[in-house]
Amino acid sequence: MGSLSQDLRYAVRQLRKSPGFTAVVVTTLALGIGANTAVFSIVDAVLLHGTPYQNAAQLVEVGAKSPQGEEDSVSAGDFNDWQAQSQAFEGLAAYEPWEFKVKVLTGVGEPDEVWTSQVSTNIFHLLGVNAIIGRTFAADETQALVLSHEYWRSHFAADPKIIGKTLGLDGKPYTVIGVASAGLEFPNPNTQAWVPLMFSAAEKNDHESHALSVIARLKAGVTLKQAQAAMDLAAGRLAMQYPKTNAGWTASVRPFKGHEISGGLRSAIWALLGAVVFVLMIACSNVTSMLLARGTTRLGEMAIRATLGAGRMRLIWQLVVEAVLLAGVGSVAGLGLAYSGLAMIGNLLPKYSPIETQALHRISINLPVLGFTAALSLLTGIVVGVLPALRVSSLNLSESLKQCERAAGTSARRSRLQHVLIVTEVALSLVLLIAAGLVIQSFKRLEAAPTGFNPDRVLTVRVPLVDYKYSPGPQSTAFYRSVLDRIQAIPGVKSVGMVNNLPLTGFHTTVDFPAPPNSPGGPDHSIYVATRSVSPGYFQAMGIPLKEGRDFTQNDNQKDARCVRIVNEAMARYYWSGEDPVGRQVYGACPKPPALIVGVVADSTQDSVGSQTEPEVYAPYGQLPFASFLVTFVIHTASNPMQVAAAVRTAVSEVDHDQPVIQIRTMENVVSESMWLHHVSASMLGIFAAIALALSAVGIYGVLSYSVNRRTHEIGIRVALGATRGDILRMVVGEGLLLTLIGLGAGILAALSLT
Repeated sequence: MGSLSQDLRYAVRQLRKSPGFTAVVVTTLALGIGANTAVFSIVDAVLLHGTPYQNAAQLVEVGAKSPQGEEDSVSAGDFNDWQAQSQAFEGLAAYEPWEFKVKVLTGVGEPDEVWTSQVSTNIFHLLGVNAIIGRTFAADETQALVLSHEYWRSHFAADPKIIGKTLGLDGKPYTVIGVASAGLEFPNPNTQAWVPLMFSAAEKNDHESHALSVIARLKAGVTLKQAQAAMDLAAGRLAMQYPKTNAGWTASVRPFKGHEISGGLRSAIWALLGAVVFVLMIACSNVTSMLLARGTTRLGEMAIRATLGAGRMRLIWQLVVEAVLLAGVGSVAGLGLAYSGLAMIGNLLPKYSPIETQALHRISINLPVLGFTAALSLLTGIVVGVLPALRVSSLNLSESLKQCERAAGTSARRSRLQHVLIVTEVALSLVLLIAAGLVIQSFKRLEAAPTGFNPDRVLTVRVPLVDYKYSPGPQSTAFYRSVLDRIQAIPGVKSVGMVNNLPLTGFHTTVDFPAPPNSPGGPDHSIYVATRSVSPGYFQAMGIPLKEGRDFTQNDNQKDARCVRIVNEAMARYYWSGEDPVGRQVYGACPKPPALIVGVVADSTQDSVGSQTEPEVYAPYGQLPFASFLVTFVIHTASNPMQVAAAVRTAVSEVDHDQPVIQIRTMENVVSESMWLHHVSASMLGIFAAIALALSAVGIYGVLSYSVNRRTHEIGIRVALGATRGDILRMVVGEGLLLTLIGLGAGILAALSLT
C-alpha cells in the first residue's frame, strides 16, 4: 500500500509538469467514459433492472381455454373456485385484463385523472411487493387506494402526509393507505393507482362472464407441469359441476412474463450502447497514441530509474498507475458529462404520450452505475497504459543512453504503432458517422412525412369526462356541445372540434365492418376498421380537407337523427373502388343500419407518423358512444395557441367545475412526442458521431505533430538540399492523408456490413 501511495504521488507530480497534456488526455477520456456511463444508466434502468417481484420464477399466469382451444379471460366464479380447490399454488390473485380504468381524482388541488387498476387485495403479498410508506391492502378492504411511486412523486411531490387522506375517485371516497415501491409496473407502466377488486355474491357464482386475468405463485417444489395437472383436475371438476357454462373449458398455466420491453426500444438502446463503445475505443486509441508520443520524451528518465535498480515490471507498474490516474480523473469529469446527457434525454421523453416503461423516467447515476464507471475507468487506464509502458520499458539500458542511436529505431517502431491506432480511430469514427447519418436521415424523413392534417396553431386539450355524472348519450352530448360553443366564442379561436382518439397519441378503436362484395373472403367476411367519433368542425380545426359531400352538423347528434358516417379516401378506395361513396348505404357501421355515407375526407396519419394510411370511418359524437376519458378538444387559433389555454380551461369549468382539464399542448408537440424514440436515437447518435470525429481529428493532429518534431533534423537536411516549403508541407500533409484514406477504406468496409 505504501508503494502504491508513493507511485500515485509521483504520478501526480509528473502530470502536473505537463498540464496541457494532462488536460487533453482527461478531456478525451471524460468524453469516452461519460458517454458510456450515460448509456449504461439507460441499460441498467430499462434492461438490466430486475422486476421488483420476489422470486419471480414462481409466478405464473393462469388462464381459461375455450372448447375451441383459444386462450380467454377467467370468470369470477371460476377464479373463486380455483382459489378454494387448487393445491398447487400458495395463492391466486385476479385483476382486470383491460389493465386500467381512468377515474377522476378530486380532493387535492385541481381535478385530475388517475389510471387505476382493480386488483385482488392479496396482489401485493402474492407479488412480494411492499409499500415504501404506509401499507398495502388488507383482506376485504374496499375503499382503499395505493398510489404508484411515480404518481405520488409527480402529483403529490412525494409528500408522506398523503397517507390517511381521503380522496374522491369518481365521486366515491377512497383513503390513501400506501405508496408502492418504485419500479412496480403492474399490470402495465401507465398504472398510477390500485383499488381493491371485490366480488358480489352473484359475481362469485358467475361462471359465464369471462373478464379477469389471474396470476398465481407456485408452492415451493411444485413444477409448472404439476401445476398444469392440478388445474386440469380443477377444470374437470368445474365442468362436471357447471356443465352449462364450463363443459369443454380447460385451464392453462404458463410462466408470468410481466411487462416486456418491445424490440424497437431494445434495439435503440443496444445501438446507442454500441455507438458509445466505439467512442470509447476511439478515445483509448487516441490516448494510447499520446502516451506513446510522451514516452519518447521520458526515455532518459526511464533509463536513469533502471540504472538506479528499477526492474522492468517496476517501470511498467509506474506508467500504468499514471494512466489509471488519468482515467480516474477522466471518469470524474465524465460523470458530470453523463449527468448533463441524461438530463437532455429526460427533456426528450414524452410528457403525456404513453411510454413502454416508467423506468425511462427513473434513469439516474445510482450505485450500480457508479460501480460500472469505476470498473470502466480502471479497465480504460490499464488498456491505454499497458502498451506504452511495454514499449518504453522494453528498451535496452545502454541503447537508451545513446540518444542518437536510439531515436531512429524505437521512434520508427513507435510511429508504426501510432499509425495503426490512427487508422483504427478513423475507421471506427467513419462507421459511427455513417450509422448516425442514416438514423438522422431517417428521422428527418419522418419529420417531413405528410400527416394529412395541419398542426400549425392548433391547441389540443384533453377533457376526460366524469362518467359517474355523465352517461353516454344525451347527457354527455349536451356537455360537449356546451363546451364547444363556449370555446368557439373565445377571441382568437378560428374553429374548434372534438375527437375521442386524438391522432398520434397511441389510442384507436375499431368496429367490425362488413367487407365489400368483391372481398376475397366473400360477402360474409368482415373486417376491422378504425373508427373515430368527432364533432362538427373537427376536420376544419385539424386542417383535414373535405374531398366530397358535407361535414357533420349538430343535427346529426340529435336523438332521432339519421345514422350518417364520413369515410377517408383509403376507405373509399377499399370499399367503393372507382365509385362515388357519397350517398351510399352500408351495414354494420351503426347500431341502426344502414348508415348513410355523407362525405369523404383526405387521408391522415392516425397511429404514427410515416405509417401507412388505413381505411377509417368517422361518426358524429352523438351517434357513437366511446371511451370518454380520451376526449380531446382541438382548437385552431389565429395566433399562438397557448394564449387561449387559460380561456379554454375556464370554458370547461363554467360547464362543470369538477371536470378535469389536462394535457394542454399544441398539436406540434403531439407530433413531436409521437416520434420521441426516433428523436432520442438521432440526437444521441449525432452527438456521439461528432465526438468521434473530433477525437479522430485530434488524434491525427497529435500524430503529425509528433512526427514533425521527431523529424526536425531530417526536415532541416531536406531544406538544406533544396526542398521548398511546399515540398515539406506536401510530405507532412501526405502522411496524414494516407492514414486518413486507409482508415476511410477500412471504415467503409466495416460500415457496409454493420449499417
